[in-house]
This record gives sequence, structure tokens and C-alpha cells, in this order.
Amino acid sequence: MSSTTYYKVIFFLVALNLFGYELPNYDSNEDWIEIQSGRKHIWVGYIEKPDINWVRTSSILPFKFEEVSKIIEKEENYSKIFNRVIISEEVLEDIIYMKIDMPFPFYDRDYLVEYSIFKESSSASYAFRAIEDKRYPVLSSCVRLENAAGEWYLEKIDESSTRVSYTWNGDQGPSFPSYALTTAWKTQGSEMITDLQKSLEKLYKD
Repeated sequence: MSSTTYYKVIFFLVALNLFGYELPNYDSNEDWIEIQSGRKHIWVGYIEKPDINWVRTSSILPFKFEEVSKIIEKEENYSKIFNRVIISEEVLEDIIYMKIDMPFPFYDRDYLVEYSIFKESSSASYAFRAIEDKRYPVLSSCVRLENAAGEWYLEKIDESSTRVSYTWNGDQGPSFPSYALTTAWKTQGSEMITDLQKSLEKLYKD
């Protein structure tokens, strides 16, 4: 089986169940447990579901919708955008291997994900879910996030500003202490928005 055919089969199987985890909608944050609000205009919260804890960070950035979507859809460049992303390697179109730096004493995290992109004139969704590939075995120096899933969601506010929301599976792996999760989520949420804004400023601000 050729590499291209191999991944077409994987894509078909993943597409059938890409949203096996139902992503929370963006209508309201009312049912979410807020863990950060107001700091640098970045909101972070989580919502408990029977099989998963979703975490979300959100902010309105002073950049055009097209500018933000252009940088988000280049997943292979995430290691240049987000400080904690050590590797963002494109395996095939919309299939990305990522390795995430974690502070001592925790092992780094990694995952291989398939992206599913839905883009309209004033909104865009970049949803992802982990897939398996024997050519990317688990490393002894990493914890594989086998249930990695989430979504970047962009919404045009006006001609010069965009609401950016990032939702992800809050599971950090079996070796991560549960008491530290909310701190880790708050840190990750703030960093993702801050790093994205800094990268946008380098590209589009004088």
C-alpha cells in the first residue's frame, strides 16, 4: 500500500469518528468553570463532561480575520509560533506530528493529529483529533497524548478584530497530578493566545 493510499484510508476512518468527542459550542461560556478572566484580556475556563474535560481559552485580537486564519491554518509552522511546541512536522496535508515542551520534572508530550478544516467568510474551524501510526512510536522521553483533540475557532468581529478561541482535551496523561491541572490549563491557555498575538504582531504590525 502506498503512503498516500495508507493515509487516505486513515483519513476515511478518522472522518467517520472525528467528532466522537462532541466539541462544546461557542454560544455561551455560562456552563464553564472560569479559571481566568480579564488578565491580558484572555479568558480561560473548563467544562466537565462524562468522558472528557474540555478546556477553552478565548480573546479578541486586533487583527483581521484573514490574517489570523492564515497563520492558524499553517499547522506545520506551530513550532515557530508557540514557544512550547518543539516540533510541528507535516506528515501529509492536515496530518501533523507535534511535540510539546513541559517544565521539569514532567516528561514532554507528543501526539499525531488529523485536522479537519471548515472555513467561511466570517468564521473558521480547525478541529483536530489524535490518530495512530506505527511509524511514530511512543518515545521513552515523552508521554503520548493518545486522546488529543480540540479546535481552533475564529470569528470575525469587525474589519480589524477577530475572536480567537482554542478548545482542547485537558487530559495531560496518567503521570500528571490532578491537583495541578487547573494551573496547567490556565498557563497553557494564556500562553497560546499570547504567543499567537506576538507572532501576528511580528507579521502585521509596524
